Amino acid sequence: AGFRSVHASNPLPRELGRWSSALRPALDEPGLLSLPLIAAMAPPRKPGKGSSVRLAICLVTTLLIGAIAYWNIRFVYERKQAAERVAVAYEQEKAVAQEERTLRRAQIDDGHGRRRGGEVDVDASDTGANDTPSLGAAQTTPTALPVAAAVGAAGIGTGLSAAGQAKRDAALVEQKRMADAAKAAFCGPLRPFHTLLTAQSTTYQNWQARIMHFHFQKQKAIAGACGEMGGFSRLVAHGTGEPDGLEGEMPSIFVTEYTPADLARFKHFAVMNRPYSVVQMLASPELMAGIVEDYISIAETDHMMMRPLPNLASFSEPAAYNFGYMHSHPGTQRIISQITPLVNWKQCQPIGPSPAILHINVLRKLTPKWNEYSIALKLNDDADKMFGWVLEMWGYSIAAAELGIVHKVLTDFQTEPGAQSRMSVDYVNQYYIHHYTYGSEYRLDGSPQGVNQIGEWSLDKRHYGGAYPPRNLQLPPTTGHSAINFAPKWLAMAWNEASAKIATWPKTKAMGTVGWRRESPTDAQISASPLASAVVGSSWTWGGVSGLAFNAHGLLKTPWGEGKWGILPATEGSAEAIFCDFASALHNVKFDLAAGTFVSRRVGDGETVQGTRE
Repeated sequence: AGFRSVHASNPLPRELGRWSSALRPALDEPGLLSLPLIAAMAPPRKPGKGSSVRLAICLVTTLLIGAIAYWNIRFVYERKQAAERVAVAYEQEKAVAQEERTLRRAQIDDGHGRRRGGEVDVDASDTGANDTPSLGAAQTTPTALPVAAAVGAAGIGTGLSAAGQAKRDAALVEQKRMADAAKAAFCGPLRPFHTLLTAQSTTYQNWQARIMHFHFQKQKAIAGACGEMGGFSRLVAHGTGEPDGLEGEMPSIFVTEYTPADLARFKHFAVMNRPYSVVQMLASPELMAGIVEDYISIAETDHMMMRPLPNLASFSEPAAYNFGYMHSHPGTQRIISQITPLVNWKQCQPIGPSPAILHINVLRKLTPKWNEYSIALKLNDDADKMFGWVLEMWGYSIAAAELGIVHKVLTDFQTEPGAQSRMSVDYVNQYYIHHYTYGSEYRLDGSPQGVNQIGEWSLDKRHYGGAYPPRNLQLPPTTGHSAINFAPKWLAMAWNEASAKIATWPKTKAMGTVGWRRESPTDAQISASPLASAVVGSSWTWGGVSGLAFNAHGLLKTPWGEGKWGILPATEGSAEAIFCDFASALHNVKFDLAAGTFVSRRVGDGETVQGTRE
């Protein structure tokens, strides 16, 4: 007020005062900044050189104030516009999701039949064709008829069964409970996702699935009302779709698995069941009854949740993990072109179907070609040699590239540590999933055992192919490299926690983490054994693959790296045999020297492989 009374006759300060008030939302107390500057602009009482200096100061400071005000106003404006765009995008996604839910409800209730007293009145002319995506290459496989039969039995075109409707209603009640809890906790809008655990019903995958489900539930509880981890389903390829007994412990969806004849055609690559299972599930409203979320998170049995997982995807952009060992390069173009002429190698992202989070519409669009291209790659000898055990992941990546589905590729989605890793205690806060695809092999002094070597202390899922791991596993050594790598210790503790708290965890005779390493024989022991003396220096095939050589001193050469061999003494009812340990797996081998053949049985799951002498 004093300033205005003194300078009431000067219009410039009055104008700048009004600008100061207008700029107040954009500047931190701009009036405090402008007061001394405006005071400097006051007309001098006496003309002179000082008048020109003050005028220059006035002009310069005016320009500075204008520039500062411009950039601050622009920042505020752009931030407001960005917030409005996010809000509009969210409302659009919410509207699309609501429309889709309404459409699905109409398809189940009106399009497929009218519910009357718990029964369904079916219109025989309704085939449900609009609900059934193309099965892709599955239509050309020997199991196409079982798929069609399973889909028909599941209720396409006939609405949901009473059990299916009850499952759907329960899922909707749980979804509403989560939304109400989030609203009460002022969490803001959530985008819950349904976790789909793809699996087969084997001892090997069942114990992994039970541990995975335990830690899923633990992290969902930790997330609380603001968490986006919604429902859970174990998608199981089992026989012709019959239950396996674990459905009471965790929600499960059962589909037809490939027959032994089909798997023989796929060179016994059982992972082919994964896209085939998703094809069947999406084709059946009955199987989908318990999935009411708009997003799907695809997981594997050997995934361990370390912290609550948020929805990392958006309506149009799925999220997937960055697999460093499957980056595309010019050399892959030759294979890709044999599968589809529409994809350039540069378009293929280093991703697979798991872990991944994607909208249900994207999954419906992607799955048929994911299944089709996985089959095409497996039946292509060149592709099979190039892509190996990640072949089905390449089928997913190529299918996504052809359809223009670009994923958000994340490095912190999961981690795949081994014995050589250096994971601090804080690594559990840096990643969401611990994927124990690699074993951890240490000597008892804490140093890594070596590449493709079974350790004196060994934590490897492959040890437990035919039996559950025991409770209370011994933790890794506390010295050496093991002391600076927290990952194996955390994993062992996580297994122990789950097995201790799952009341029905069975007793097992399997070894724990110590005792898996077997030592090579001395030259004297080889000379004293007729079988070892006959085998040393010989070469054999392994499952039709040449290059298995029993070298001196118990050294084993294989197409998959070096290993070791030794003598298994004869026992009551069992003749002397040879062990072959390589690629983090133990094999007991029985020879028929007269016929020039052997049969190997892997320790743990009992998988057999035949060999012949070269």
